Amino acid sequence: METSQDVRLASRGRGCGPGGSFPSRVIRLEADHAPGVVRFLSGLSVALEDGKKSSWVTLTRTGKFFDARYGAFEISREMLLSMVANFGRNTYGQDIFIDVSHRASDGAAAKVLKLEVDGDKLRALVEWTPHGLEMVRTKGYQYLSAEYAEDYIDPERKTRHGPLLLGAGLTIRPVIKRLDPIELAEDDDAPPTLIHPRLQTRFLQETTDMWKNLIEAMLASLTAKKLSEAARKQFADQAAVALEGIADEAVAKRVIAAFETAGVQLAEAEAAAGGEPLAVKIDLTGITPAGGAKALSEDDVKKLFADESKRLAEAAAADAASVTAKRKILSDALDAVKEFDADLRRELSDAVVDLIQPNLTDEQVKKLAAAQVAAGNRQLAARKLSQMGFSRQGMPHITVDESNTVKKLQEEVDRRLGYATMPDARRFDRVGGQLPELNKQVAEKVLAQFDEVHGRRLHEEAKALAGGDSVVSDVAVPASFERTVIREALYNLVGLSLVNVDTAPFAAVVQLPYSYRDTTGAGVSAVRKYEGGAIARAAVKQALHEARPIPQKLAFEVSDELRYLAGNGVINFDILGENARNASRIIGEDTEQLIFNEHLNAADQYATVNVVAEAVGAGDGAKTIFVLANFPVVRPRKVYDLQGNQVGATVYPITVTTNAVARSEYDGTGTQPAGVYYTINHNLGELTFVNELGVATPVTNLHAITCTYTYTTNVVKWDSDLGTLAVDAKWDDFLYQFGLRKEVIESDRHYMANVAVMSGVLRTQVERAKQFAGQPYGPKPGNTLTAEGNLGAIKGVPAFKSTAPGLAIGDVRAVIGERETVRFRMLKPWTMGALENQKDANGRFTGKKEAYGDQFVIVDTPTPLKAALTSMVVYSATARVNR
Repeated sequence: METSQDVRLASRGRGCGPGGSFPSRVIRLEADHAPGVVRFLSGLSVALEDGKKSSWVTLTRTGKFFDARYGAFEISREMLLSMVANFGRNTYGQDIFIDVSHRASDGAAAKVLKLEVDGDKLRALVEWTPHGLEMVRTKGYQYLSAEYAEDYIDPERKTRHGPLLLGAGLTIRPVIKRLDPIELAEDDDAPPTLIHPRLQTRFLQETTDMWKNLIEAMLASLTAKKLSEAARKQFADQAAVALEGIADEAVAKRVIAAFETAGVQLAEAEAAAGGEPLAVKIDLTGITPAGGAKALSEDDVKKLFADESKRLAEAAAADAASVTAKRKILSDALDAVKEFDADLRRELSDAVVDLIQPNLTDEQVKKLAAAQVAAGNRQLAARKLSQMGFSRQGMPHITVDESNTVKKLQEEVDRRLGYATMPDARRFDRVGGQLPELNKQVAEKVLAQFDEVHGRRLHEEAKALAGGDSVVSDVAVPASFERTVIREALYNLVGLSLVNVDTAPFAAVVQLPYSYRDTTGAGVSAVRKYEGGAIARAAVKQALHEARPIPQKLAFEVSDELRYLAGNGVINFDILGENARNASRIIGEDTEQLIFNEHLNAADQYATVNVVAEAVGAGDGAKTIFVLANFPVVRPRKVYDLQGNQVGATVYPITVTTNAVARSEYDGTGTQPAGVYYTINHNLGELTFVNELGVATPVTNLHAITCTYTYTTNVVKWDSDLGTLAVDAKWDDFLYQFGLRKEVIESDRHYMANVAVMSGVLRTQVERAKQFAGQPYGPKPGNTLTAEGNLGAIKGVPAFKSTAPGLAIGDVRAVIGERETVRFRMLKPWTMGALENQKDANGRFTGKKEAYGDQFVIVDTPTPLKAALTSMVVYSATARVNR
């Protein structure tokens, strides 16, 4: 699988045409070895669960290498990233496969599904074929020879694409012709194959072990034949010399067989001489007794001196090999921790590598390695906390050991609550049946924030559970309960994939940095300046947006079972699990509602128009609903401090009067004084008048109705009345209008329209468009349905819906715009307070306890970024009348 290709013409058979028979051409495109193609040998580890066909393998790593044919060259992290990028772009123009021994004609052993860079390694997720699994599991293929082009040239367009993975081949232990730390030489006409240093050490050790085992077997055989000890020793020394440089086991066995045959002959000669040791002259062409002589020849004496010198050298080499093997124990232990990058491994190794000497036992080296791994974990934890913005002043409570304890505690809680065995389709049903990677990352960051504050409680609960004690808390809901609520709520937030998300320290006011493009400033036409011309400043600005925390508070009546958990009874994880699921669902729904509502409000707050005292109409004693001249109406915006005091004036206020009397908005509590109130459908611009209980109330006859409000022009109002159109053709028009709003975002405002938000009901209506069902070969390109038949994308814009109830978009609004426009910050993760005794209306204890929890977040959009969002509103012109 190289980059250069041949066109080979061959005649095969004959075809018939109008003029008779003619030879047909067979054009074969075969990949030859091309300059710039390199193979890299690495160890293969395949551990598949039953029924699984895919696994991760390591293909290559960064490093500097040498080959006699190509000189020195390097594999850098940038090269690995290029291989990943080219794989994602399908630059090679075909799937990437693993074959056996680079013989593609034998069929594929595996298909590469995904590439990623992990530290200094290139890793691949591969799907194994039955052929590949058989080769690995039963045929002894233990190594993987990856093959890549240093600078791939497209054979059709002749364009260069940089480093590109071509494939890989399974291989058995190779025959190493010239073994050195960085090169594995092969035939001159084949690509150079580089060997991983750890494999080089492993191969050398395997070869040494092979020599040792063959010599020991020979000595055992000669001992059984009663050969003298001196002769056996001389045979062993000479055999070791003869085997030097032989890596092929078959060849080594033939050499040892020759020695053993000669040894048997010498043993028989010694027996014939009455058991007297005989001098022996040994060479590789024949080993025979020295004619029964009882003294060594001069050559034998010289050889013994040479052998002694050699033994001393070998002893030094053995010590060096021992040190190398022991240092390998250290390097393997550090390499096994995937979280360690190359620099951290090098730092940890360099600190102790000189301490490893031949006199240390393997067990001592393992303990030293474990200590370095622990030190590395501490450094890694400190680094991650620093990256999250946590200060290292003072003594952080969470240590690496405690982090591991928290992990084990969470695993135990998950096991008892059923999360460990719960199918993903059920656990993550609100986010498509699998955990989104972004949600996982955000949850881990928020949990680190929680763990730093509540580390002691988590540690105590872990000790209690590990010791079999059911008491995990006396007066508070367990921290592990709170931690699970946080995690599960974040795992199932659809909105996290839409917002710019992070954590932030708790504060009364938070400054959110952002940048935006000023469309009134220098654009693309302003950059073409010649010598001496004034250079325009880029129309990109950086700013800070001030935002205030939004509290989320919820009280719970704790069941008797959970009360026993918090006291001294038996832990009932069924009840705990039910409470955890309810809490995470409610907190998650409220957070989801904040995120989705902010997308709509931000879109509506762009390009607004104020209307003062619009004459809406007059009451007739029967009508309760009156329509405004303009819609959608922008929702009033109020900002509060932590004490609930409003900060500044209300933005986009609404004032409604009947008969010159200002009416208050109905608050839904049913506790307002008797009178007439109003509610407003902001999406459709409709006023409804109700009494204090929320019951529709007609406006008194001839009473004039006025309204002061703000409406948005950042919208397309789409009339759903069919007129003369069929249903599918009408909804085709919706798709057309959607595409126009997309162009407003991308062409006029210079943002990327890559997300649409709407309800499930509206998505289902959109699916009725002819473009989704009326095409000969499925939906029109850009408009997609998911595997379940739900709306996937419109005009290439992915459509999302939330599972949270009561959203401001209702079933009539669709928001379109750029992801990560809305800012979401977690200031304080969900935490519950102390359990308190519950009393009834007469002040008597009920035998239950109550508690409340709170969480503080920020959900806000910097004002200039609101231009990145727009919307559509679906309404019926015939139904939108006073009634």
